[in-house]
Amino acid sequence: MDPRLMGPEQWMLVDRALSHLVVFLVLAVNTAFSFLIAHAVIPSLVSTGDAPPQVAGFRVALYPVFAASLVATLYTFARSISYAITLIQQIYPRFAI
Repeated sequence: MDPRLMGPEQWMLVDRALSHLVVFLVLAVNTAFSFLIAHAVIPSLVSTGDAPPQVAGFRVALYPVFAASLVATLYTFARSISYAITLIQQIYPRFAI
C-alpha cells in the first residue's frame, strides 16, 4: 500500500498535532510540579519545621492549579491524538486493511 502525497492540508494537521503535543508536554510538567509541591514538599517542610505553618496555605492555591492543569493536559492530549488519527487516515486511507 502506497501512501498518498501530503498536501498543504495535511501539513497543517502535522503542525497542529505537533503544537498540541508541545503544549501537552508543558502542561504535563506543570501538573506534576504543582501536585508534587502541594502534596509532598509543603507538608514535609511544615512537619519538619523548616517552613512556618502559614506556608501550608499555599496548598489551597496549588490544588486548583493542579486540577485545571490536569484537565487542560488531558484535553490537549486528546486533541493531538485526534489530529494524528485524522492525518493518518488521510495519508493511508486503507490503513486497517
